[in-house]
Amino acid sequence: MKLRIKITKDAGIRFISHLEYVRTIERAIRRAKLPVAYSEGFNPHMKFSLASALGVGVTSEAEFVEIELAEEIDLPSTMIKLAVNLPTGIRILAADLADTKADKLMAQAGGADYKVVVPCREDCNWQAAVDRFNEAESVLFQKPIPKGRGMTKEIEVKSFIDHLEAERAGDNLQLTFSCKITPTGSMKAAELLLVLRDSFELPLLVEKADILRTDLYAVDKDGKKMPLLKPEYIA
Repeated sequence: MKLRIKITKDAGIRFISHLEYVRTIERAIRRAKLPVAYSEGFNPHMKFSLASALGVGVTSEAEFVEIELAEEIDLPSTMIKLAVNLPTGIRILAADLADTKADKLMAQAGGADYKVVVPCREDCNWQAAVDRFNEAESVLFQKPIPKGRGMTKEIEVKSFIDHLEAERAGDNLQLTFSCKITPTGSMKAAELLLVLRDSFELPLLVEKADILRTDLYAVDKDGKKMPLLKPEYIA
């Protein structure tokens, strides 16, 4: 049996790393004494994972934890026990139970929705820049290769993010968009901001952007969004 939980990464912990986020959840699972299954071998480890890694500085209303269980549980009481052991900044939103043989959420995730609020110079023609991005058939970005010693690979931005919605909010520009997640990779919201700044002359203060992942979901063969959970428990 698998326990699948939708949780948050709130603003108060936005700057912790993905690894520390995972470790924090793992400690809470241990403190709550959940009957988690462990791998076999010399160094057994807890069988749990997150559906999609989140970058440092990014907040989320839709993180998904998947835990393989060694025995059956009562879902409501288990969620209450886990909730009281999670630190401020991580909240349980919903949960369900699935068969152990069900596809991993990591493999099911096909897209994510984002809301970004970023400072933008008041006198810029932001609408024209956004329109040019939306109308472009191709937009290329040189993505740095991790541990690649300065090497990059060219990716097609429009294969991941096809359309932006934008509006002015005081000194900020608010952007909303969907980003595809594929077996070969995806694109970070911060990378899109670099593209808009460098390729579309949109004067964004990228380093001060407030990036929120609002949803993470599967996508069916027709491109329709499908929820990763069928909630049996809602907090």
